[in-house]
Amino acid sequence: MTVPFPHGAEKYQSFRESILRVSPVVREPVTPVIPEMDLQAMWFGGEFGRSYSGTEGEQIEILQFGHWNHSAGPDFTETAISINGEIRKGSIEIEIDSTSWEQHGHGSNPAFDDVVLHVFLHDSRQKFYTRNSRHESIPQIKLDQEALGNATVRDLPEAFPGRCLAPLSEMTDEAVESLIESAAQFRAMRKFDRLKAMAESTSARQTIFQAICEALGFRHNKTAMAVLAQRNPLSDLLALQPAEREARLFGTAGFMETEIYDPSLSSDATDYLKKLWAHWWKIRPALEPEIEDREIRWKLSGTRPLNHPQRRVGAIAAILKRWNYLTVVWERPGEDLEKKWQTRCDELEHDYWQNHYTLSSKASKNPMKLIGTDRQRDILGNVIFPWSLGRHEELWPVFMEMKGVDSNEKLRRAQLRLFGSDSERAGQFAKKYFQQQALLQIYHDFCLEDSSDCQNCPFPEQVAQWS
Repeated sequence: MTVPFPHGAEKYQSFRESILRVSPVVREPVTPVIPEMDLQAMWFGGEFGRSYSGTEGEQIEILQFGHWNHSAGPDFTETAISINGEIRKGSIEIEIDSTSWEQHGHGSNPAFDDVVLHVFLHDSRQKFYTRNSRHESIPQIKLDQEALGNATVRDLPEAFPGRCLAPLSEMTDEAVESLIESAAQFRAMRKFDRLKAMAESTSARQTIFQAICEALGFRHNKTAMAVLAQRNPLSDLLALQPAEREARLFGTAGFMETEIYDPSLSSDATDYLKKLWAHWWKIRPALEPEIEDREIRWKLSGTRPLNHPQRRVGAIAAILKRWNYLTVVWERPGEDLEKKWQTRCDELEHDYWQNHYTLSSKASKNPMKLIGTDRQRDILGNVIFPWSLGRHEELWPVFMEMKGVDSNEKLRRAQLRLFGSDSERAGQFAKKYFQQQALLQIYHDFCLEDSSDCQNCPFPEQVAQWS
């Protein structure tokens, strides 16, 4: 029987916490590894929230996130914060380690004298005091590393059948289905909580826009797409004409290099680039980063031609042209949510990007979807359904009917760990999208956190007690 949402999430959460409380997963002490730009993007997107306790016990509230600075100086300018009720305006600097403040020379640089808050992820010293060139103390916030969640970069464990294979094989199908549905609800709630925190720090519309951009970037370019959405707020983009909007997107993405005018380019590619440049050169000085380490970094290797970041930016431009038409899907969700979303995605059009992989590629013989079926489902499953479920619990049975995506590396690892070589049973519990999400959640909670090569993981012994 289907469990009403989100009661299943509560059950899995209690089960998960009881295991970790009684028999903690064996971990190696690690320092979260995350690029500084990723950390800044999470901060600016509101994923860490607005309210904090400073390192000295101060009550700190972020009133205004300000502007992400593309030139030399502090990371975020024109910000406003409240410290124990006192409002302070200035800049905010965000770093991985607290000691980077001195290593980067900020303490002696007058350009950092207006910094009102120093934010860092970890402190390699037991205590570090931030001072500016006037020897004034700057309040500090140490971010919660647990909030990084899946953003923390780590090596995947070797794929082999896990010890949980035996107890899972002895459980009835009904018991396994119950576990999977509950884990899926927990994962959906976690996604909604993230979106809700972002919406409270920015706006619901900007949050959905950024989340869709992230989903289009998939694993390799998720952060790059998030940064692109943050540097081009939805309200600013919708205020522009389509041609200006498109030029701004490609320009701020760093794809409008002058050397792209190659005489060997096809005539249609040259014509398209000229149209973009006709608008980009006018706004370029105000929007293009002045220093290299603040440029958006794209990963081009390992991506299929259809998923090339330039083509994804083209898809964003097409989405924005039909933005109001698309918003109906999540603003008025119903039982036809999946069909409505797929229909609208299939209707997206772009004269250039339906026939090109990159800004410099030759035209393909046949037109291509701007957003493929699997990517449509991932946006639906990672953004639209979690957002809608958080406000419309009755949509859970609708979500359960959504078909799964083609298998990927992480999902295959999860299936092998939990079900071994029993492909029939593995397939039975991975046909639907919610089932795939559940397997990934269990894999994340236990397999990815275990450093004992599966030997000391508490999940195999405890899962048999699931009821």
